[in-house]
Formats: sequence, C-alpha cells, structure tokens
Amino acid sequence: MIMLCLLAAFAGFALLGLADPEHYRRRIGPPLPRRILRLRIAGWAALAAALPLAIVAEGLVFGPIVWCGTLMLAAGCVWLGLNLLPVRQRRR
Repeated sequence: MIMLCLLAAFAGFALLGLADPEHYRRRIGPPLPRRILRLRIAGWAALAAALPLAIVAEGLVFGPIVWCGTLMLAAGCVWLGLNLLPVRQRRR
C-alpha cells in the first residue's frame, strides 16, 4: 500500500511538473491552456489520493508522516527527472 502511495505521489508531481508551460513545451510540445488546467487538477487529485493510501497502510497516527515522506521523495525524483534528464530532440 505504501508503494501505491508513492506511485500516486510520483504521478501527482509529474503531472504538476508537466503543467508548467516551459516543461510541457520542452517535453511534449506547444501547451494548450485547457490541457495545462487538466494536468494541474489531475496532479492535485493524485497527491490528495496518496493520503488515504498512506493512512490505510500505516494507520491514522503514522499515515500522514509516511505521506509527507513519500511526497518529499516523489518531489525530489520528479524534480531531478524534469530538470536534469536530457530532452530528446523530436524529428521533424
């Protein structure tokens, strides 16, 4: 269950990272405002969904602590991925 919490947190931060127009432009292409809004909503929903998963896994006392830890780990991994991994050049 903790792995599901970590995956939800990772997905949430990845979606929020791609919701930034600059990251979206570098990784995918020209951003559309409606798509950016959907990415933000989905990212926040994934982060919120990670909290009940952590509570189910560790209980009401330690669940929020595990949730904070998974959020920090996922945020660091996504930050490294979005900022340090090279961007593939698209063929025209």
